[in-house]
Amino acid sequence: MTSRKLAAAALVLAAAVSAGVAAAPAVRIKDIATIQGVRGNQLLGLGLVTGLNGKGDSQSSALLRNSLASLVSSFGVTVAPADVRTKNTAVVMVSAELPAFARVGDRLDVDVSSIGDARDLDQGILLQANLQAANGQVYAVAQGKVLTTLDPNGSRTVGAISEGAIVEKEVVSQFVANNVLSIVLRNPDFVTASAVQKAIQAAFSGITVTSRDASLIEVQLPQANQADPVGFLAQLEALTVTPDSDGRVVINAANGVIVMGDKVRIGKVAVSYRSARVTVGGGAGGGSGTSSGSTATPDVFVIGETTTVDDFVAALKAVGLKADAIIGILQAVDKAGALFGTLVVM
Repeated sequence: MTSRKLAAAALVLAAAVSAGVAAAPAVRIKDIATIQGVRGNQLLGLGLVTGLNGKGDSQSSALLRNSLASLVSSFGVTVAPADVRTKNTAVVMVSAELPAFARVGDRLDVDVSSIGDARDLDQGILLQANLQAANGQVYAVAQGKVLTTLDPNGSRTVGAISEGAIVEKEVVSQFVANNVLSIVLRNPDFVTASAVQKAIQAAFSGITVTSRDASLIEVQLPQANQADPVGFLAQLEALTVTPDSDGRVVINAANGVIVMGDKVRIGKVAVSYRSARVTVGGGAGGGSGTSSGSTATPDVFVIGETTTVDDFVAALKAVGLKADAIIGILQAVDKAGALFGTLVVM
């Protein structure tokens, strides 16, 4: 490793340290939290996909025979399940999510998946299927042409119908209980919960706000807003706070992507890789030296103790290391107990 590369690394690190860590952005409460009671509901149904041109379930499928016999009987035609002979139909599961505040007549996207031995659902027609919630009640009906994409195994047994379901029954979302609104943080954090509580108290004088834990903040509706909780909630969600950033480093090893939280730090550690050596917390200055126990005399690069992961990675890149080597070094630093944060490898 040349001295020129090390000098370049030193310049990169010096610029990063002098600039400091950028402040976390101020964001709206609605972007980091949800309102308790405002949620979707999963729907599920059993259906038949027809028109598969010999690619449907085999004739040995008792489920298919019974389902088809039941279907035609609803139109006044009596057929014994044993007499059903077809390869053009498949029994499928149909799933969808009913969002909060969905109204009768709204359209939903649905997913369709084979539960038999059908080979291909593409371009088949899903016949009207009732979609039930966990309570057994029907909230939507689905029907339409199934479109599929090839999965890694080369099959087309999973597909979708865009806006293939129609909502037939509404679910009323209860987001106010005893004049109390509950805010739930998407990423629980005590510091952020406290910041949200203070922001609401500052915006609405005399209001009662209680942080129950790292994710739940309860807000008492003011007397003047009890008749208009939606208007109050709109103002509340528009308030801005500065959430505390997560001390996490996420690595996608397949793509060589490294995403770093600004609060993660690297402690005192020395890293040697082939002819390069990077030392954190080795002293105020840096330069060339000799690696103890090595037959070569690798270059030594010193970084200030408790540097950010961003600075650390920038220094490794500056001395010529590639993404796979940097990922391996970060994992080794974490194993050594010198990465102060959480390392997540995908």
